[in-house]
Amino acid sequence: MTTARERYEAKTKVVTFRVNQELYEDLEQVRNKAGLSFTDIIKLGAGIALEEIEKKLTEISKLQGQLAELQKSIRNEQKTLDEFIEKQKKEQLAKLEYDYQIYSLFDADWSTEEVSFNKKITPKEAYEYFKQWGKLRKQHQAVQDELVKRCLQEHISRLDEQIMWAKFRGYKPGELDEPERTLEQCRRRLTDLSMLSKEEKSFLIAEYSKFIR
Repeated sequence: MTTARERYEAKTKVVTFRVNQELYEDLEQVRNKAGLSFTDIIKLGAGIALEEIEKKLTEISKLQGQLAELQKSIRNEQKTLDEFIEKQKKEQLAKLEYDYQIYSLFDADWSTEEVSFNKKITPKEAYEYFKQWGKLRKQHQAVQDELVKRCLQEHISRLDEQIMWAKFRGYKPGELDEPERTLEQCRRRLTDLSMLSKEEKSFLIAEYSKFIR
């Protein structure tokens, strides 16, 4: 049989801790005014602390949830960024490879017309590539000759149009002899630009370069 003392000690625990003199006096003052024991004060303090702890834990839980969402968002953004960068790299490499193919054709003395047909691009695009190639290869004379050629083509187109309209509205005998002779000369010069004089080249560039893009 156990004694009442033994049963009491089995049901209770001894908690011992030291406090500084100032805190002890504060606790004594509270205990005396409220008629509380130290055990009552500890219980009240524990209740307040538990409430604060639960509140803090709730806040921490919310913050952890927000942090997890933020980390997930960052991972998604990073994935999107990585995919975008990889796509850009592939596109840039493909563009460089395509440019190299076109430049190789110009290196092989292909004309802009041949490159336009072969690569299925517009004459304007082929001309832009040719100018870039000339700058890259330092082929300034070739670029200048191409400009003269395109100006001459524009001149031929204008002569063709003038002759066509003259025929449409009617013309006098011999009226088209000079324009048609000039047109024929221009077509011959188009096959060999060396036939053009310096003055003719200057005229063509001054007159038509603004239309060449």
